[in-house]
Amino acid sequence: MKRRLLVATGTSALLLATLLPSAGAAEPVSNADQSVASETAQRYETLRRMGHGNLRATALAGPHGPSAADPATADPASELPPVKRPNAQPDTRVTPNAAPDPATTQVTDRVPGTLPFESLTASDSRYAFGGNQFTGEPPDQALCVGNGFTMASVNSAIAVYDYAGAQLVPAVAINEFFGLAPEINRDAGTFGPFSFDPVCLYEPGIERWFYVVTELDQEPFTGAFDGGSNLYIAVSATSDPLGDWSFYSINTTAGDTTDRGCPCFDDFPHIGADQNGFYISVNRFSIFRRPFNGSQIYAVSKQLLAANAADPLAALPTLVSINSGNIDGDPSFTVQPMTVPPGGEYPGNRQFFLSTTDFDTVREDKIGVWALSNTDSLALPEPDVRLSRRTIPSLRYVLEPDVEQRPGRSPLARAVGEELNLLDSGTDMTEVKYAQGRLWGAIGTAIGMGSDQRDGVLWVQVRPFFTNGRVNGEVVEQGYLATETNSLFKPAIGVNADGEGAMVMSYAGPTVYPSVAYVYIDLDGVQGPVRVPQFGVEPDDGFTCYEAFVGSRDRGCRWGD
Repeated sequence: MKRRLLVATGTSALLLATLLPSAGAAEPVSNADQSVASETAQRYETLRRMGHGNLRATALAGPHGPSAADPATADPASELPPVKRPNAQPDTRVTPNAAPDPATTQVTDRVPGTLPFESLTASDSRYAFGGNQFTGEPPDQALCVGNGFTMASVNSAIAVYDYAGAQLVPAVAINEFFGLAPEINRDAGTFGPFSFDPVCLYEPGIERWFYVVTELDQEPFTGAFDGGSNLYIAVSATSDPLGDWSFYSINTTAGDTTDRGCPCFDDFPHIGADQNGFYISVNRFSIFRRPFNGSQIYAVSKQLLAANAADPLAALPTLVSINSGNIDGDPSFTVQPMTVPPGGEYPGNRQFFLSTTDFDTVREDKIGVWALSNTDSLALPEPDVRLSRRTIPSLRYVLEPDVEQRPGRSPLARAVGEELNLLDSGTDMTEVKYAQGRLWGAIGTAIGMGSDQRDGVLWVQVRPFFTNGRVNGEVVEQGYLATETNSLFKPAIGVNADGEGAMVMSYAGPTVYPSVAYVYIDLDGVQGPVRVPQFGVEPDDGFTCYEAFVGSRDRGCRWGD
């Protein structure tokens, strides 16, 4: 049976009409472990309405293209935004020599049934809003698909495409979309809100689009962060992303009573939905000091929020905020909410999440499964939801090394007198899908030993359930994906309601430039070779690679969030 899926990594998008091959063997699994903590407490937050706008009208009104200075890497003060968390403590963990060493999978450039198309570029982001934008790295990306449309963001630009990949209107800036001042006004020499980390979702249950970004306030005349922060939320009034939207904000500056070191901001938002609610999960940091305050989860009735987006006179729903607390003795980090594909079945009055447990370790053999229960209460003036979590056994995953790059043309490195740098990676849980009663997730992991060590992927399928009123679960399928010599990293899984789809990822290493790759996946696991629609033609040579611009080479070239 053919299924059409949209998957993406970096700035490339693939529309796949996939005919899945036969099933393969899966790794052995074991039962769930004991609970690690009780529920955490909820509190009510203020959801503020910011206004409304029409994406098509905004895009067609312009301005488009540069109206001021061209990008000038020789003057980073006018091209690069301020450093987030300037006093952040560096991660001093080192990848251990011992790591999983699974069989490798072949790589092919045969990509039957695909429709590649070019999405947004760094130039699109820089020159949106009349060129009144910063030069941004890493390529933070948002991608969502529904009702015949594809909506995408890269850094601080937004575009909408039809089902064949044709761009429907000019790209707009995030601040332009929300009706805000530009992040930098090159003619006036002033600064507006700095918006980043976009994420979007088409929610088929109510046929509405959601778009969320983190925002840090900049001092208007210096561009320095002044300590203010928000989450900005856009909700479409119809199923057409080019139509009307309503805009909302959550002030995150003060954090809550559990947070230290505020003013704070909510970094790396991810969004999901069950049959009742819309959810945002973030990592909460101090802006000027070192504390990390763990993961925070916001919950709101998706039906009531959509009703207010369509009719501003409708009542605003109550917004619930929950500090996720600790898991396995450490602060929770990147707790990924589930989304449900079109035609999929929602899991009752519960929203599930997955996370890793390697906050301060270099190897783990368990993951976190989370649930927010009683979500039907979100429709009430005073919701009463409960968060519980549990660790369950998994195959081992190990802190990833940064990714070696194939040498090639790198004019920026040459200009600043530095060597080509490695690409960054990470072992966070990536986007989670819920289909066929399973949570589908993927984790980056070190693969191999010694000089052969590189990056690979651990994929998992978790069956969640409840025991005595608390979340539980078991890994029902899992396995590794690795290739010879080169690395697979930054994975993300997309499946349809039947549990058929693809896992996309980046592919790079000593013999291949950074590229997009994917592999088919179904209820039995990954299937067939790693497929590369188009191989990269040169290394990453962006400004985050080099000490001259970011003060250190230790983190490597930023390769997406």
